[in-house]
Amino acid sequence: MSTSALMAAFWRPLRKMIKDRGVSRAKLRRQLCLSESALSELLNGKRATAPSWDVVTTILRACGEMEDSAFIHWRKTLTNLETELDVVAARQQSERPQALAEPAESAESAESADCSVCTDEYEDERFRSYIRELSSDGWRIRSFSAAARVLAGRRPVLRRDAEKLVENELESREELEVLRDSFDGIARRMLAGLGAGVRRACHVHRVGLLRAAHTILLLEGGVRSPALDSVWADDPAPDGVDVEGLFGTVLGDGTLASGALPITDVPYIDHRARLLAHYTEFAEQWAKAETRPVAEEATAVYEARLAELAADCPELFVWASMLDGPKAVRALDACPTGEARDRLESLYREVHARNGGLDGLEILLRALSRKTTPGVWPARLSEIYRYELNCPISPIGETGDDEPTPHIPRLAKGYVNPAFRTAVHSPGGMPHVDAWWSTRPLSEEIQGFLAAHLTGFPTVRPLIVLGDPGAGKSLLTRLLAARLPPEDYLPIRIELRNVSADVDILEQIRQALRHATLMDVTWATVTELSDGVLPVLIFDGFDELLQASGADHWRYLQDIADFQQASARSGLPVAAIVTSRTVVADQAKFPDNSVIIRLEPFDASRIARWTDTWNSANAGYFRRNALPPLRRDLGALYPDLAAQPLLLLMLALYFGVEQGTGPIQVDPASMSRVDLYERLLRLFVRRQIIKLEPRLRPEALEERIENELDLLSVIAAAMFNRGRQGVSAEEADNDLRFLRAPDNRAACPEAGLVFGRFFFIHEARATSKRGTARRWYEFLHATFGEHLVARKIARTLAHCPDHGPHDGLLFDLLSHSLLTDRAQIIDNLRDFLPTWEAVRPLFPTALDERSAESRTGYTARPARVTHRHACYSANLLLLALARGQVVNFSELTDDTADPVAQWSEHALLWKSQLPPDSWDAFTRAVGSVPQRAIVGKAEGRRDIALCLNRHELPETASRAAWVLDPPGGETTPEGEEPLSTGDRWHETLRRSRLLYDRDVELVLEPALPVFEELNDLTSAYTVDPFGQGASVAHALVALLLCEPAPARDLTTRYEACLRALDTSVGPWAKERLVALVSHRLAGESDRLPANFVSDAVWTLANEWTSTRPISNKDERTPLHLLSVACRLLARAPDEQLAVTAARLLALEPASVVSHLAIGSGSDAHVPDTMSTGRVLALLFRLIETIAEPGTRALSGLRLLKLAVALDQREWCDEHGTRVLDMLDTTVLEGLLPSEEEYVRGRWGGTFDE
Repeated sequence: MSTSALMAAFWRPLRKMIKDRGVSRAKLRRQLCLSESALSELLNGKRATAPSWDVVTTILRACGEMEDSAFIHWRKTLTNLETELDVVAARQQSERPQALAEPAESAESAESADCSVCTDEYEDERFRSYIRELSSDGWRIRSFSAAARVLAGRRPVLRRDAEKLVENELESREELEVLRDSFDGIARRMLAGLGAGVRRACHVHRVGLLRAAHTILLLEGGVRSPALDSVWADDPAPDGVDVEGLFGTVLGDGTLASGALPITDVPYIDHRARLLAHYTEFAEQWAKAETRPVAEEATAVYEARLAELAADCPELFVWASMLDGPKAVRALDACPTGEARDRLESLYREVHARNGGLDGLEILLRALSRKTTPGVWPARLSEIYRYELNCPISPIGETGDDEPTPHIPRLAKGYVNPAFRTAVHSPGGMPHVDAWWSTRPLSEEIQGFLAAHLTGFPTVRPLIVLGDPGAGKSLLTRLLAARLPPEDYLPIRIELRNVSADVDILEQIRQALRHATLMDVTWATVTELSDGVLPVLIFDGFDELLQASGADHWRYLQDIADFQQASARSGLPVAAIVTSRTVVADQAKFPDNSVIIRLEPFDASRIARWTDTWNSANAGYFRRNALPPLRRDLGALYPDLAAQPLLLLMLALYFGVEQGTGPIQVDPASMSRVDLYERLLRLFVRRQIIKLEPRLRPEALEERIENELDLLSVIAAAMFNRGRQGVSAEEADNDLRFLRAPDNRAACPEAGLVFGRFFFIHEARATSKRGTARRWYEFLHATFGEHLVARKIARTLAHCPDHGPHDGLLFDLLSHSLLTDRAQIIDNLRDFLPTWEAVRPLFPTALDERSAESRTGYTARPARVTHRHACYSANLLLLALARGQVVNFSELTDDTADPVAQWSEHALLWKSQLPPDSWDAFTRAVGSVPQRAIVGKAEGRRDIALCLNRHELPETASRAAWVLDPPGGETTPEGEEPLSTGDRWHETLRRSRLLYDRDVELVLEPALPVFEELNDLTSAYTVDPFGQGASVAHALVALLLCEPAPARDLTTRYEACLRALDTSVGPWAKERLVALVSHRLAGESDRLPANFVSDAVWTLANEWTSTRPISNKDERTPLHLLSVACRLLARAPDEQLAVTAARLLALEPASVVSHLAIGSGSDAHVPDTMSTGRVLALLFRLIETIAEPGTRALSGLRLLKLAVALDQREWCDEHGTRVLDMLDTTVLEGLLPSEEEYVRGRWGGTFDE
């Protein structure tokens, strides 16, 4: 039975009762507060909803029916009516044809398909309470009751059942099962026919339905969660469980319904992780069992219901960002097998089969849109923008001549959907930095992302689309405006270069509408005739406002967000999308939490796909001209160009035109980078000139081509000299007056005329209220400018030196910025410069004052004379090295000058004048090696070998010998004698630190303690047999910091320190050197070669005993040397070590040698500790028998200290009493506290006595 039949059956007996009882209709009208027509409509059953019980009781009382039985009867009848109406409504919604399968509707049916909320006064009022929240974060439907009010609508029984569900008690397991059964039934009744309701609703009300449905799904995962089972594992619930709080968390205004929404700015896998964390938090609060499995099961319930519901309502599928590869597979796996899953799979295949022209976006949005006749303005603007689909993707194919050229693909076919990365802006974000974007996830399906964004909640903040020049941002906006279905959307594309820059948003919209429609219409006019659709404002080219306008647009994006929120508060939510170049993203304030995407360069697969489209569009052209199709691997051959769509189009046009008209076909893989760019630029300059002047003679045409390329080179140099990627029209006009080739006879045009002729130059334009246009220019890709700068420098250098205009022009080109700031320029110069000989006569005078003939008066930006000369001389050096060969600095200087002095003069100037970043890039690029000339008159003279990008010596290599070598090249005999600077360390520091140079201070900081503690060692230098020199302090620090033996070059470092003992340092410094080396040697002598250790101990001991009386020195050094000698003598006899031990103990060497040799030999196979003890015993016997009385006590003390150091406990136990008898109290005072404690522990009372 239909709704109308049910209503007629209900009202028929009531209408008859009123008539039979003679009730006055006027009186009844007053009691019900209805007009005559409204009363007639009510009594005739013409309304679609059941009356309230108050209406029925008023009619019964008016008819005199006061018996309880009458009231009971009619209350039951009304309840039955409400139930039957709910059933009919659910059946009608579920039987509605689904997306992608709905037949075409007639105009009559379309007229009745208006928004089910907007056309119903009751429904509209029910939603209106939420609309005020649109200006913040959208509808926050965070409880079951709120979701039920939105979804139940005019189904009173369902509303009442939902209210009763919230009023239930939850005290036992039985009540939990009842709750679950009731919730499941009510949830399914609420969500029945959701897809049809969503597709009938306008965008504003659609969002409320989707969020309410999502709240029900979140709650369903919690209600069916094992967390509730664990609470009632013991029935009833145990004491201490807050049952009321649990019920409030699940169905009240608690936290379970406030889970994360599936929004477009996070991948589905991230959304799932946030959802899992949400359920985990719920489980941790209530579950007794392990929380992770509980949360996983709740998430699985949510996913299954989301997929099941998404099959009926694809908006949820899109909204959850599941249209991207593996995420969609997860959704399909969770969806039950059947008709719903088949529809979902069909939608998935349909969208993913369309990977170009955003036609998949249109298919998706049309499948989800309302079936209604679009309004006047949405239809008209959509028709205007759809015209773009059949236009070429770029106008660059237009030539103006009659020669056949390749066809430029149409926008609908030639646009390849890009990959992209997404981010949500937050404080500290750096969307202008490529490295920051590399940390963001890569997404492939931009159609699903845009559909999800537009069908979700895009009316709070703008979506910001970033990309490089030529990445296709403007093409994306053209396609987006064309693809939006007018039934649901009102697209308005605002090209910011064509509207006034210093007016408000509304005025910019008005100007954009006038530009599109050729009519003076306002925003209010358009929106008033566009009920139920979502206006989408597409702002294209925000970077043009930033670069070209003189006004401050720091808050422009925030102004758009403010406009959106103000519109929402007035009842007209608006979506906004803004495009801009990535590099200028730091010049504007991004609204907090705004979604940003960056279009990625093409990868190999997209380049191949674009190439296939190109080849398909030009199959006839290739066939007529006997040309091969465009290679699919252009991305590998030219990665800088092919990765950007517009530059890829240039490559395709070049190979199509050049191969079709040239006498010889050139394989793209055989061309150098410079050759390709030169051919590319000449081809398009030629085409543009022929288009403007088709009758030029060949000679005149070539002259014009060269003139145009020179003009472009001037603009490129203007950008390079200012250290930017762009230049204003005023700056370009200024440089065109100064930087043109001196032999260029053509008239100097204005910058606007130069740039207007070439498509590969991007012009940013902003217009003020007064109509004044400000322009900013840059190349579509930085590599074009880098090529032209290198070309300009090379052609100018070829005419130098002329002591006139070419010299002056070269100075102007090279005296503002370093070439190493743009390393690609140097790489290009390698191919442009046949030789570096032209630099040779220029460098010696690079720092001289410019002659009057070479002064031009040009300046790109304020700069000191010293800065310009520093840049000029450094760039001349880079030109000399650009070919890649090694150049000796003496080849660039005057023959009479010392190359080292000249290098120091230039290098100090460069460091002082260049910006830190430029100096750093220069030092990274220029490698240097100190050397001496080996032939000619300068044989033996110091020189510096230079080469680009080759650093053959480590930064820590010592250059002391080379620096201290006299300028004339006279070296010390065989390079072995020590050197000395004659400088004191404090003098060196004074000269260096007066500079207050950052690098000097950073280098000196860790070395300052060396100057303080080893001051005399810093001014003495030594040279090894190979001519390598270093200070004594350098040799000592290198040894002390070396890895323990057996390190690779440890012995070499020891030898350097031992060799330093022959220098002229003072006795205190030598004593300190011996002490430190001895201490190091004592710790690792067992791991070094025995012969080396023997020689080292011999040298150190000689130095120790040769300077002052032994009694005046620190006892640690002889102990270290003695410990090394004893351990080594215990392993094998060694006369040199025996003599050393004797001298350190003030014994007669011959006696020690004879006794130790016999002792060592007899104990050859005794363990080390015993052998060492035997050596100590023999030495003690000699002290007792042959030592001089005056030194015996001191020698005995030293031997005792040695035994303690070697931990010879058995020796101490055996000889303790005799040693103490030898030493008096005064001598024992020489023991260190640790040594005294050791001895006291062994001898106890004997020591005290």
